[in-house]
Amino acid sequence: MLKKRKNNRTKEQGAETKKLLYACAEELFKAYDYQSVSVESITRMAGVTKGTFYVHFESKDALLLEMIMDYVNRMDTQYEAFLESLPNEMPTADVMLALVDKIIALMTEQLGCENMKAVYQMQLSDKVNMDAVKGYSRKLYGLFQTVLERGIKRQEFVSDLSQEALTRHFVMAIRGLTYEWCIRYPDFDLRKEATVHFRLLLDGIRAKS
Repeated sequence: MLKKRKNNRTKEQGAETKKLLYACAEELFKAYDYQSVSVESITRMAGVTKGTFYVHFESKDALLLEMIMDYVNRMDTQYEAFLESLPNEMPTADVMLALVDKIIALMTEQLGCENMKAVYQMQLSDKVNMDAVKGYSRKLYGLFQTVLERGIKRQEFVSDLSQEALTRHFVMAIRGLTYEWCIRYPDFDLRKEATVHFRLLLDGIRAKS
């Protein structure tokens, strides 16, 4: 019984240490660009050894990926709630623009350009498994498809493409705009350019009166 309690306490302490490392890294990533934050600076702030860091995280990239996945899941839930809050009579094109604006607002305010650059670098390096971010199974992409399906059912949108293919094009638009933001920051106004770009996409599928 005593041994079981000791093991439980050890697990609790490990979970607390991991949470502390995560919080310190998050604070440092917000204050400085990802590349300038070292594992040593994270452990120094947390008051633990580098060895302790590697007990909980395989690498700094793995830690950032865990943060990104937490962010993705949290944000996707917010996007879903946001869509549900919009009035049913709202034109579908306006719904799509409102969703895009919400995505951009949260991305710029909560994630930031430097961390987004780090995500792209990890995707290109294949150092960690980024399938959850790179793939099309993410909840957000399902939300795009839901909005497009609504527009087609209401005969507001018309397209020769399948709904799946159409969704991919809208997803690729977000990805392309985000990449452009990363390479041209701070001269690229992501929010403004996203509105212009998505208006063009929507004009291409808008049903003619």
